[in-house]
Amino acid sequence: MFELKVFQSPPSLVVTQGQHAMLGCFFSVDANGKGAVSWHKAQPDGGMSTSQVVPLRNRFSLAHPKTFLSDGDASLVISNVTWEDAGIYFCKVHMWEKTEERGPGASLIVYAFPSLPEIYLRVATKSQEDMTLICRTSGYYPPGVAVSWHSNDVDLPDPGSLEIWKSEDGDFQATRRLVLPPRYRANLLTVSCIVQHISLTAPLYANYSHNISEFGSTGFQLVEYLNILKIALILGLTIGILLTVQKRRKIK
Repeated sequence: MFELKVFQSPPSLVVTQGQHAMLGCFFSVDANGKGAVSWHKAQPDGGMSTSQVVPLRNRFSLAHPKTFLSDGDASLVISNVTWEDAGIYFCKVHMWEKTEERGPGASLIVYAFPSLPEIYLRVATKSQEDMTLICRTSGYYPPGVAVSWHSNDVDLPDPGSLEIWKSEDGDFQATRRLVLPPRYRANLLTVSCIVQHISLTAPLYANYSHNISEFGSTGFQLVEYLNILKIALILGLTIGILLTVQKRRKIK
């Protein structure tokens, strides 16, 4: 009597977004048998009972669609993998009028790399106000990420909380703020923003340097001058409009 056995290999596969993935499915061959194979996908924390059939079209196909019965190889190929493809995949083999069996399942894990961090400076309008640095990274998956600040020049204050958003495309972006009190502007200051994510073999980082002699007082004075100029322009336009309205009334 023919005994159908199905196994899957590897039990877990990690790929990066955009790559191809092959989930192996191998079974014992019946020389006179006829049958079919189907693939089912469950969420990463689910089982076969919550799974759905994977349509074998577009990005999903069998590695050997014409010979899988004779070869005993019903491996699944997923092209251009996205993070929505992550989950547990079950291979089920049906031998017509005999039996059917499914494999134990294989976990597909999909990563997307975070972008290089970018540091933005929020300029205060007065020199006695705090200076805020903002570090941002985006495009990564899964959502867990660590963003930290470091400096060899001074002891940094506690940074703000990590802010994470999910984009319309399904990936994530994160920012972390660092508020520097006014006294730090008297120093030649260099700080680094460091990003760590499970997809990375080494952390990503960006540096920001601040020199009071090059930016500090001059920068804040420039902002004040621009604000004064803006107010003067608004007042000039307002006075011009009022004078025009007054002249038209006299003409009438």
